[in-house]
This record gives sequence, structure tokens and C-alpha cells, in this order.
Amino acid sequence: MRRSHAEQAWRGTRLACSAWLALAIATALAGSVSAQSIVASINGDPITDLDVGERMKLLKVLRKPASREAALESLYADRLQAREAAKFGVRPGDAEVSQEIVALAQDMKIAPEALVGAFRQAGVSDDHVKAHFGAEFGFTVLVQALNKGVEASESQVRAELAKQGGKAASGPEFTVRQVIFTVPRTATMAMLNERAQEAEQLRARFVDCESGTKLARELKDVTVRDPVRRSAVELSEGLRDLLEKTPVGHLTPPQRAPSGLELLAVCAKGEAKDTSAARAAIAQKLLAAHIAADKKRRLKELRATAIIVPR
Repeated sequence: MRRSHAEQAWRGTRLACSAWLALAIATALAGSVSAQSIVASINGDPITDLDVGERMKLLKVLRKPASREAALESLYADRLQAREAAKFGVRPGDAEVSQEIVALAQDMKIAPEALVGAFRQAGVSDDHVKAHFGAEFGFTVLVQALNKGVEASESQVRAELAKQGGKAASGPEFTVRQVIFTVPRTATMAMLNERAQEAEQLRARFVDCESGTKLARELKDVTVRDPVRRSAVELSEGLRDLLEKTPVGHLTPPQRAPSGLELLAVCAKGEAKDTSAARAAIAQKLLAAHIAADKKRRLKELRATAIIVPR
């Protein structure tokens, strides 16, 4: 059937519009690639100048060397770790990434939200932060799995105890209860500030663990955990100092945690009576050192066989 002149004209107009749209998209993509030029690749995975710029900013926040070369090496390590972990089905989610950030913030002795704020203020995107900490967490989980069953020997624990001159067996012991103000992951800053005010109001009224626990349980979306005992050697230096400064029967200041805002009720203080906690802490410390060394060794092997193409 023959088309009318009007139909042929309409078809020609549509083809012309399609061709123009395709050209516009291609031009836009070309501009995007130009704006993010590829500066290197590792095992075929491209790294752009935008990646390098963000990594330099991230390293500065982490108080690490932040040269262009250091940023590239950090990116290479991330790509290798993420790919190796993914091969074994390890793909961390947002909760695991948050856990890694909280742990790092504790080591840096700053609040987790302050660390996240520093990244954003420095111009590091949330996706870049997630990619870095996700790669770190995933590879650590993989190395831990590959070392399943590895434990510190009794002779190693005894040697470490002897090195400390028996000090590990003494020191304060704390009985604490976690008080958690639940905060949704999607919470706005206004919601977070409101919950922080509620936590501070409880803290002002909390004068002993028995009555304070009852007050906490009357509040909405607040969880109070069972009491636990922890010796000084089981705690990080920052947390140990915080508990020592907090009077018995009172709460520590609220801290951001993956589940919300966490406060610790100091219900009792005393001297550790045996070495079991110290021995367990030493064994855990020795295992962590072994995992860290094995992680470094495996990453070095991956780096040695990687195909890196600078451009």
C-alpha cells in the first residue's frame, strides 16, 4: 500500500528527530567522558581523574598521605579487595559500611557523625565513601573466613602476659547497660537532633541504674540491654577513659551507633579479680594482628599480579 505524501513527510520528520536525539546523547556522553578522563585502569577496571581527586580528599580526612600517587595506590587496593571479596560472594551492605565507619571513628577518637560530616565538607561523595569502606570491610571478612579456626596459642598468650608484667590481670572492671535510642537510617538531621535532646533529658534524670532503667523503658523506641561486665583490657582506650570519668549510676553522653544513639549506664565499678578477661583480650589482640598481617600479605600478592595501565 502506498503512503500519502503527508505520511512520508511525517516519517522523515521522525527519522530526523531520532537522528538529532542520538547525536545529542552521544555529544553529552562524550562531554561526560571528557569531564572524567580515565587516568589508569587495573585489571580492566577504569579509574578517572574524579576518582583520584575524591580519594586525595578522603585520605586527608583520614590523616594519611594524600598525594596523587598515594590516592592511586589506595584506589588500586580498593578495586582489588572489592573484586576478590565479590569472587567469594562477600558484598557488604550499608549496615556493614556504617559499622566500619563507626570503628574507624572510635580509633580516631571522634564521633562517627563528625567523620561523615568531614567527608562531605571535604567534597567526598557518599558513593565514594561507601565504595572505600565497603572494600575494606569485605576483604577483612574474607580474610577472617579464610583464617577460620586459627587461634592464638597458649604459649603466645602467656608470653604476652609476662611481657605486661601481670598488669593485664589487674585494673578496673565495669558493669554497664546499653541504652539505645532507635533512629531510622533515613532520619533527617532534625530528627537526629530531636532524639539527641531526648537522650540528654534522660541523662539528666538518670541517677542510678535501677530507677534510671525504669525511666528509660517508659520512653518510646528506647531499648535497655541486660547488664554486662567488662574489664579495662577488653575496652578501647577512649571508652575506658569515658567509663572511668562517668560516676556510678549515671549515663555516658550519647554516641552515634548503627542502630541509633547509644548511651552506657555505669552500674558498678571494681577491680578485676581474675585473668580470664585479660587472657581473652590478649588472644583476641593476637588474632587481630595475625588477620591484619595476612590481609596485607594477600593484598600484596594481588597487587603483584594485577595488570595496571597508567594513561
